[in-house]
Amino acid sequence: MLSELHKCPSLFATTDGQVAVMARMSADAERLTITAAGASGTTCSVELCEDGLAPIKQKASNRLNWERFFEELQTSFNNGRVVCTDPKTVVCHFSVEGEHCDFALSPSVEDGQKLILESLLGYHYAHTHPKEVEKQLEETTKREQEVKLTSADLEKEELQLNAIITRSKEQDALNQGRLAALQQELAKVEAQKKAAGEFNEDDDEEAAICRTRNPLGEKHCKNVSSELMKLVKSAFINDPDGPYNSVVRPMTSSEYAQCTTTFNDAQKQALWECVQKLDDWDYDVFKLQRTMAGDDHYSLATQHNGGSLFMTTYALLFKTGLMQKFKLDEQTVVNWISVIEAGYHGNPYHNSMHAADVLHVCHYILTKGGLIKKLNMRDEDTLAALFAAAIHDFDHPGINNSFHVRAQTYLATLYNDRSVLENRHVSAVFELMKLPKFNLLGGMAEDQRRDVRDTIVEMVLATDMGLHGKFVSQWKRRIAENHNLEKKDDMRLALAMALKMADISNCGRPHDIYMRWGAKICDEFYMQGDREKNFGLSISPFMDRSQPGISKSQISFMNFVVVPMFESISEFLPDMHFSVDHTEQNKSYWMEHQDL
Repeated sequence: MLSELHKCPSLFATTDGQVAVMARMSADAERLTITAAGASGTTCSVELCEDGLAPIKQKASNRLNWERFFEELQTSFNNGRVVCTDPKTVVCHFSVEGEHCDFALSPSVEDGQKLILESLLGYHYAHTHPKEVEKQLEETTKREQEVKLTSADLEKEELQLNAIITRSKEQDALNQGRLAALQQELAKVEAQKKAAGEFNEDDDEEAAICRTRNPLGEKHCKNVSSELMKLVKSAFINDPDGPYNSVVRPMTSSEYAQCTTTFNDAQKQALWECVQKLDDWDYDVFKLQRTMAGDDHYSLATQHNGGSLFMTTYALLFKTGLMQKFKLDEQTVVNWISVIEAGYHGNPYHNSMHAADVLHVCHYILTKGGLIKKLNMRDEDTLAALFAAAIHDFDHPGINNSFHVRAQTYLATLYNDRSVLENRHVSAVFELMKLPKFNLLGGMAEDQRRDVRDTIVEMVLATDMGLHGKFVSQWKRRIAENHNLEKKDDMRLALAMALKMADISNCGRPHDIYMRWGAKICDEFYMQGDREKNFGLSISPFMDRSQPGISKSQISFMNFVVVPMFESISEFLPDMHFSVDHTEQNKSYWMEHQDL
């Protein structure tokens, strides 16, 4: 019926009873509309869908199909065979003797005469100005296509928002559970203090020394499996009686060989496979996180049994020999890694898994990239570099410096709008390290500790993207003047560039790893855009989920930030040039998948 209805033009007739009648397709193109307007101003109308029209057609003649029915309807209007003495009843006589259709109409509040006249004028205009009508039709079709695209985008956004709402509800449930646990702990402490003479002197002493909240609460470290730690440690140390075994005693070489020949535990095998790739560019922290915590998203807020950052840091301290060279206490190391990992929030992107990834890439640049050899680096510099990489986004809230400054948050005021987050990352860690249980550098001489701290501070502050141009220009100038950067300031600049490269290295990673990080950064950007909207602030570029622009943002970022910096670093470290090639390949993907 609909296909024939759509072919039928608007029909007009004037009956002997001085009633004007019009039959046409309804606005939604789903029904036949008949309107009758009497000379007295009375208007009646009816809208009939296929179910309503079928009995009328059948009553007229059971031989009529829909094509013939609408042909007869047109003929009756065009040849004066429409009878209507009362606007409530319209009769259309067909060409075959005795066949007719009776339409029962109902009173309408519309001005029928005006409606019919406007329709007649529109019909006349369409016949006398076909080009203008065709142009209007093209514009209408174009607008319809735009509306359909917008509708499709809104449907996608709805799905995304529903997923975010679901995830937020799950996160809220976790947070409520953590809040209840913290409230119970607080009530317990208050009850102890109320009891006469039952003050916890250790807590009072820690509160006086450290002004940063301990992310571990009352604990000193996480409940990481000693068997997993033993497996990782044994990959680099095979002396069970050595001086660095206060937490875990490693296996002997023969025990380790036997253990890793045939695994009877899937988690151990997956962890071992991850550790074997510490020196490879495709080291996969996603797999490591899933191995340790079960997934690479929901676990990031708690990680009671340790995650990718814990294991990556623990492994690298032994692999690089820093544990042995600086005689680090293993229990303090475990405490420190635990509190650093716990201090990262479960953000989509700036989380402990990102820190583990940056730590690995920084290690790669130092070793396989050739930076240690090129700068003739000291062990103190290597320790500072890995330390800085591990903490570089500590306590990151998932919003950038621009948001803090525009919203004038407490941190923006505290740090005078200057490298707000970077100052927070490094200062919060060193505040926690005032506590002996977390003081990783406690065994060093004062001059040595100060030197390492200064390098760490400079490296972390350099990760402020607001200062990116300044650091890159300074770096290009220095390597153009002299490729020998063994002076302390030059070496710190080189280390800062290594950390900066590691921080944005996703663009230069294998495509599958890059795409996973790209999805996470987009998720976090859109969440900031939501916050900006709630604060009444203008939404930052590429952070409006209603106007997604991932390909444009990624291509621009690679063109103006990543490639120029990677090329300048590759000029100094030729073994890192492959990262430029990876970046170009990932950029090509977005060139072929432009935003709609």
